[in-house]
Order: sequence, then structure tokens, then C-alpha cells
Amino acid sequence: MCDIALRKTFYYNNRMIDVDNTIYEKLNLVPKQPGVYIFKDDNPEILYIGKAADLNNRVRAYFSSYPDARAFINFLKPRIKHIDFMITDTEKEALLLENNLIKKYKPKYNIRLKDDKTYVHIRINAKHKFPGIYVVRRPTRDGSYIFGPYSSAYAARETIKLITRLFKLRTCSDAEFKNRIRPCLKYEINRCSAPCVNRISKDEYTNDVRKTKLFLEGKVDTVLKELRLHMKQEADKEQFEKATQIRDLLFNIEKTIETQKVELGKNIDADIFNLSKEGSTVVMNGLFIRSGQMINSLNYTFNNTMLEQEDLLSSAISQYYENGHFIPDVLYLPFDIPELDMIVKRLSDLKGRRVKVIIPEKGKNLELIRLSAKNASEFLHATLKNLESSKASIESLKQLLHLKNLPESLECFDNSNIMGTNSVSSMVRFENSMPVKAKYRHYKLLDIKKSDDYAMMHEVLSRRYADSIDVPSLIIVDGGKGQLSIAMAVLKELGITYPDVIGIAKARSEDGAGLNNQKVNKEEDRVYIPNRKEPINLEYNSEPLLFLKRIRDEAHRFAITYHRQLRSKTALRSELDGIPGVSEKRKRLLLSIFNSIDEIRHATPEEISKRTAIPINVANEIHEHLSI
Repeated sequence: MCDIALRKTFYYNNRMIDVDNTIYEKLNLVPKQPGVYIFKDDNPEILYIGKAADLNNRVRAYFSSYPDARAFINFLKPRIKHIDFMITDTEKEALLLENNLIKKYKPKYNIRLKDDKTYVHIRINAKHKFPGIYVVRRPTRDGSYIFGPYSSAYAARETIKLITRLFKLRTCSDAEFKNRIRPCLKYEINRCSAPCVNRISKDEYTNDVRKTKLFLEGKVDTVLKELRLHMKQEADKEQFEKATQIRDLLFNIEKTIETQKVELGKNIDADIFNLSKEGSTVVMNGLFIRSGQMINSLNYTFNNTMLEQEDLLSSAISQYYENGHFIPDVLYLPFDIPELDMIVKRLSDLKGRRVKVIIPEKGKNLELIRLSAKNASEFLHATLKNLESSKASIESLKQLLHLKNLPESLECFDNSNIMGTNSVSSMVRFENSMPVKAKYRHYKLLDIKKSDDYAMMHEVLSRRYADSIDVPSLIIVDGGKGQLSIAMAVLKELGITYPDVIGIAKARSEDGAGLNNQKVNKEEDRVYIPNRKEPINLEYNSEPLLFLKRIRDEAHRFAITYHRQLRSKTALRSELDGIPGVSEKRKRLLLSIFNSIDEIRHATPEEISKRTAIPINVANEIHEHLSI
């Protein structure tokens, strides 16, 4: 990486351009080669990272004083005080480098396509002799077949359930497959063909994988045609049982097929992208067509972006496909985008054949572009409406709880322990009323010897705010006056005075809603604030109270989930304690191969030994110990 310095005037497209003293020399030294440019401010903090086939031409364009220069360039230009660049051998390498640098440095004015955990894919690990089928969050290009994206993990898992019912592909891990010596339950219920123990030949299984691939690609007609022919052949051979099985499979597939709303009439794979913008919020919509039929529509939201739509779409598309998504034959775009040739070369290289980009001007393809724009617009309006509602709740909360700050960022803490064991705490983070799961934290409490909620709260708050980094405007503790006092004491010890702090706790109350008008107990949520003896009783089911309960319940869920994980591991290990020959390493091995203690308990010593490579005499000890 080079960091160089510049000055004064130069000519760009026959126009004289004025720049300050620190920029001129740098512009003269930027090479006419492919690579990545990095703009920094005085601090120097990275402002923006971009790619170019010709770095010199691209960087100079930012300092053009044309009256029609794009708004983002005019906004960015006075802020640029340093220019770095990195040269690459090829344009494709520049595209990949830009994507990696954006992920690493998260520049202020770049957009980031943060869909790694939002959407899921279906993966078939094609390199295995008997491929399995799985739901994955982050697809990788390792030779596997990748299908999706799916906006719902539930929908993807239901699709896999359907695949196992129709084509009986395995869903076990490769390690489990390798060590199994008898069929699992899925074979018994006719949801797997048990290739692990050779209940199906490689050729037959490969054919099932091929039909699964066609099915997931939307080429259902091809699958049905093959199955009808196969059914007739089996019937002609008087193999009526086999023919009946194929008939049932045909029926199940036909019953499953949904009528598609869009039919291109072509056997192509295509992705269509368009944008909708209001203020600094932009939504990018993607429509995904496989084998001529639309299979999905996804939306990506970018907030507080200064980028022009052309630059945003260029960067978003680059990141989308670098994240491992399926690359189609054709991309339909609403307009030309910067460095389009570079993107096409990279996509073609990844796909292994030429990828076309079409900017439609008329006909059915233009209608698809408009449909994508309509989807983006509808999603944008719904998003902005939710933001307005959330902002109203936040402002109302500030007023009702007499807060110093508008609670645009807040963190909520919850503790969990059972009989004093595995004391843990969770912290959830919300910004502008939305959860920011990347900033959620679990804490395994170190200094707590028994159940002591006050001590637990003191420890977790002390650990979280010890460095005073990214302190929110509001801190919420799960509890009443006692927990609130602990929180205030910790912040005072750390010298932190600016956030608001509240406690939310359940309290018992009585009313006359019971049988024969008898008084019954019910739980109410009460909010405690500093320097006030009595709690603030927010109106039952009011928006501010529901908002606080939602955050508190999310923290509780997050803590309980972590506690159960720790407790489960402790319980599993405890049953293996004291068995001669079972070291910590062998415990980890057993728990990584077998799904539960019950599975180990019901395995024979020979099976335990074969699957784990543990000596047979130790396997006998394990079997005897767990059978008692």
C-alpha cells in the first residue's frame, strides 16, 4: 500500500481541476493500472474504498469540478485528505480485494451487504461419494451444489424434509456417516436410503442426487418425465411394487409444485435487481429466476447512505456474489453501473462461462425490472413506517421515564442460574429499536460461588463497561430497586455518568377477576428509575411497556439458551466421569461422534470402538458403566 502527497491544478477531460496542496502530487502518482483506492480524512480514518480498472482515471474523476458532478462526489471531495492505493495484476483481483477490505475496515461511506446470517441456502456436498444435503448460512465455493437464497430458514428446512421424503438423501454429517455401522432412525421411517451401510448402490444414489438437483433448480418437468418413463418400464417388467413406489413419488412431487406467478418461457437462470430510495435509506430488491420460473424475492436495506444509486448497486452486486451466492446466466439491471466490465469478468470467471448483463429498454424483461422496483418500493415504505413507529415509541419512553437521553441505543442485562450452578449473564443490544445481534454478548460469571443476583449483576456490568467503549444511551437491568442500585454503583465506580439506567421487574398484584369474584394474583411489569422510591407503572399493553418487555424477554431468552448449553455439556460430561480409561480427550471424542448419552448407552462396545477408535476394553467399560 502506498501513501503519497499532492497539489494544485490538473486537466481531466479537457477541463482544469483545482485541488488543495496535499492532493496534487498524489494524483500524479496514482498509476493507470487496475487496483483499489482508499480515501482517508485528517485523522486518518478510512472514508471510502473503491475499485477501478484504471486507478488514475477513476480517482481523478472524484476531483472534477463539473457543475453536474454527482452529489456523493461533491460531498466526499472536501473530506479527502489522504489517498492510498493498492495495485493488482488483474481487474478480477481488484474486485475481490475491494470486497475483502470493505469487510475488514467497514469504511464510513461504503455500503455493506450484511446478509450472511439473514438468508440461508441449501447445500449438497457434491465431492462426497454419497453427498448429504444441508441448510447453510454461509455458502462456500468448494465444488458443492448451492441453491437459494431462502429468506426463511424454516422454509429451507421444510424443503430438505421434502427432499428426504422424495429422494431419500442423507442429512447426517460426514463424520457420522463415516462411523455408522447400522442404519439410523431415518432409514427406518423411509426418509433415508442408508448409503452409510450400503443399502443403496452408488449409481442409484447419484441418480437421486441428480434428480434432487433438477428439482431444486426448478426443472421439475424433467424429473416428472423421467419418473413416468421409469414407472412404465417397471410396469412392463411386471415389477408392480417398484412401479407403485414411483407412482407415489410422482403424486407427491405433483402435489408439492406451486404455480409460479412469473413464467419467462425460457429455460434460463436470471437475477433481476432494482432499487428504491427515500432520503438516505435505500432498498435493493432481487428477483431470482431459475429455469424460467421465479423462485424468490429478497430485499436488502441500506440506511444513512450517501452513495449514488449506480455506485450502490455496483458495490452491492459485487459483494452479493462474492458472498457465495449462485451466479445465473443473465443479470438484468435497471441502468449502467461503474466498473460493469470488471464485474462481468469476475462473475464469468467464478461461474466458468460467460455471464451476460442486460439493461432492458422494452418488453417482458423491462416489466421484470419494474416488478423488482415495485417490490423494493413496497418494502422501503413498510420499513420507513416501522421506523417512524419505533421512533415514536422511543420518544414516548424518554418522556414517560424522565430520561436524560433519547434511548436510540440501549443494552439490557439478564442473569441465569439454577441452584447456584453455571452462573451466566447475557447482554442484548438494540439500536433505533432494532436488535443488533452482532453485539449480543454472553458472560460466564467467574467470581460467583452461589446464587447471588446482586453479585452477578455487579460482575457483568463491571466487565462490560470497564473500557467505556460504545456505552449506550440507556442501560436496562432485569430486576427492581436492588439491581438498579447495583448498576448505578458500578457506573459510579467506573466514572461513567452519561447513560440513563432503569430496572424492569415483575411484581405480584391482586384483582377480582377470579372465580366468584375471588382475588387472584397476576404478574405486572414495573419500571424503576433512580432517585424514586416507587416504580413507574406504565399503562398495561402500551407501546413503551411492550417495547421494554420485548427487550427484557430477548435478554432472558439469550441468557437461558446459553445456560442450557452449559448445563447440557456439564450433564453429559458428568455421566462419563469416573470411567476407567476415559480421559478428557476421549470424552470430547465421544460427545462429538454420538449425539447423546442415550445413543452411547444403546451402542454395543464393538460399535463404540469402531466409531471412535477407542480400545475395545475401554469401550466395554463405557458400555458397562452406562448400562447400570
